Amino acid sequence: MTGPLAPLAHGVGSAEGLPLPLDLVLQAGAATVVVSFLIAALWWRTPRLKPSEPRRFGVARWLRYPVLVLTLYVTGFAIAGPRDGNPAAHALFVWLWVGLIPISVIFGPVWRAVNPLRTIVTLLGLPRHGLRPLPPGRPRSSWPAAAFLLAFVWFELLVPHHGDPVAVGLWIMGYALSQVILALYRGEEWFARGDCFEVYSDLAGRLSPFRHRQPLSGLAAAPSLPTPSAATPSLPIPSATATTTATTAVTATTGAAATASGAAATPLAAAGIAGFIAVWWGSTVFDSVSASPVWADVIERAGSPLLPGTAALVLLCALVLLAVRWTAGRVDVSLSLIPIAVGYTLAHYLSLLIVEAPRGVLLLFGLPATGWDPQPAPAAIATAQIALILIGHAIGVIVAHDHSLTSDAHRPTLAVVADELPLVLFMIVCTWAGLLLLFVR
Repeated sequence: MTGPLAPLAHGVGSAEGLPLPLDLVLQAGAATVVVSFLIAALWWRTPRLKPSEPRRFGVARWLRYPVLVLTLYVTGFAIAGPRDGNPAAHALFVWLWVGLIPISVIFGPVWRAVNPLRTIVTLLGLPRHGLRPLPPGRPRSSWPAAAFLLAFVWFELLVPHHGDPVAVGLWIMGYALSQVILALYRGEEWFARGDCFEVYSDLAGRLSPFRHRQPLSGLAAAPSLPTPSAATPSLPIPSATATTTATTAVTATTGAAATASGAAATPLAAAGIAGFIAVWWGSTVFDSVSASPVWADVIERAGSPLLPGTAALVLLCALVLLAVRWTAGRVDVSLSLIPIAVGYTLAHYLSLLIVEAPRGVLLLFGLPATGWDPQPAPAAIATAQIALILIGHAIGVIVAHDHSLTSDAHRPTLAVVADELPLVLFMIVCTWAGLLLLFVR
């Protein structure tokens, strides 16, 4: 990453900070996945994850307008303000892209409640159901959000001078304009499946212990999704948008939910969640790969990172999607990939979040940030990164096993476990890849 975030843009990890030799760390990673699988196979004989009524918090109505004001200020200051000491890049690449993950994991799908785009639609008085809403019963997919996420990570990772405040401000304006136009066309339900940051927060929020009463119940095989005419409880959002937002609370997870319940959905629509996670996960892997000397040599020969980088990014995301769909077999394990993606994203950007998020706050208030230069202990960072990756994979194995039992309820448990072996091997490979990309340069 160029611009103000260049020093901490890519995967930050060092083999020197590892608490154990790298080969032992890799062995521990494989052992964690295998032990998690064995525990699930022996003691998890019937499906245990059941969707539960989520808790509701009444603070959203107090936050959505301050978030809108902050968004407008950051965007305007990015375009019209000075380039030095501008917090725009920190707001987009650190607070939103990275910081939204831990906030959502703790408190649930917060972005749905405070989404400034929803607030703009409300203030403009646009029709809640859109000019041409999707007909009832038509499958709703997360593929639009996956496409917008791919556009965002392409801008973040490959566009030259993307850290320039003017570039950031123009990108935010273009993204917001396109989203509002599509919401005018399809209605507010569009945001739940088309706004990549809302879908991003919704998926991470499925891990929230405060949002869901039963642990991991947010990752349970969900019932079929409602159409816009069937209201579904959600996070409380005040004013006229409350009913519409409740209607689309779970629309972002159309693929997984529809598949789990047997609802009528085309295979392409059902794969929407897997496609979104493939872009999320694949782009983070690409960020690590692009920091390697090998990639630097490729770019030096090509002369420009844009064309080869774009091809590599799209190819890597496609390979992740194909690998997931092939190893999962008959079972849709999309939701089991969420803890893995969360764990690797937090591990990858951990130092960026610790160092640059507070720096962005200083810049926002016009305070000098030159004196802010913390040096996180390498051993502590490396230990936390390893723990995040291993915990994510362990949870992923358990959730995938539960989904397999749910989808094959009438088959012998031993046969279900045997069908999971390719997925377990795939997760071991992913664990090794995540650790190697973080600690091997």
